[in-house]
Amino acid sequence: MRKYYGIVILAVTMLVLIAGSQFDKMTAASVFAPLNKAMEATGATTRQLGLNAWVELPRSDLTDEQMTEFVTYVMGRLGYGPGQYNLALSRSERHRVVRAEALVNRLHVVVLAQVVYPIWEQKASQAYLSVVVEAEAADGSAAEWIDRVQDAVAGFGGTPRITTCLVGWLDGKLDKDEWVSRLHNASNMVNTVVSATVIQPGYASISGFSPALPEGIKAGDKQVNVNMAIRYSPLDNRTYIIIGSPVIFGEY
Repeated sequence: MRKYYGIVILAVTMLVLIAGSQFDKMTAASVFAPLNKAMEATGATTRQLGLNAWVELPRSDLTDEQMTEFVTYVMGRLGYGPGQYNLALSRSERHRVVRAEALVNRLHVVVLAQVVYPIWEQKASQAYLSVVVEAEAADGSAAEWIDRVQDAVAGFGGTPRITTCLVGWLDGKLDKDEWVSRLHNASNMVNTVVSATVIQPGYASISGFSPALPEGIKAGDKQVNVNMAIRYSPLDNRTYIIIGSPVIFGEY
């Protein structure tokens, strides 16, 4: 999925850490259905799904073995047994990370347990567990993955934060006016109050708040729970549409 992205935007994990928001537990239907309707309003079909879930762990004095146990447990909850994924440990002055990764066909799953050491001595270290999934959105698998990921990280330390991104595309190149029109069609489908619009030579995006989606995060003085973007790729002559809640994570 990353090969379709090109412009770096907000990293969800950092944004949530700064904002300090707590996401309520959500069902797959409460997130996927509105986002999918918004995608369909652009004239595109959801082709790919991206999920990024994370939770802060209650303890940061974890050993490598404990972190490995956490990662192994979550991979098991996601349907991966020993030998079906790669497991690696890395460390630096700033962090320790245990990473499990499975890549089969077009399904990419990564589980991380990470202890982050403070820059300043008076600040305590923190530990996080995160899951990233990139999958084809066919045969109802998108909604199923949302529930599976949330359930896999539940119980580790409070309510999991989870962001959901859908990717679709249209063949050919649209002009800029059509970009904005399609994004507005999508935002209107979920009654979005748009708080920000960005139009650049290579892409266009909007963000705002939709009552059809969970609460979201605070960005400045605005509540944001939906982010939509559109861009053209000359490599495959497609116009890509990315719709995320609360915001698009990674790159597009």
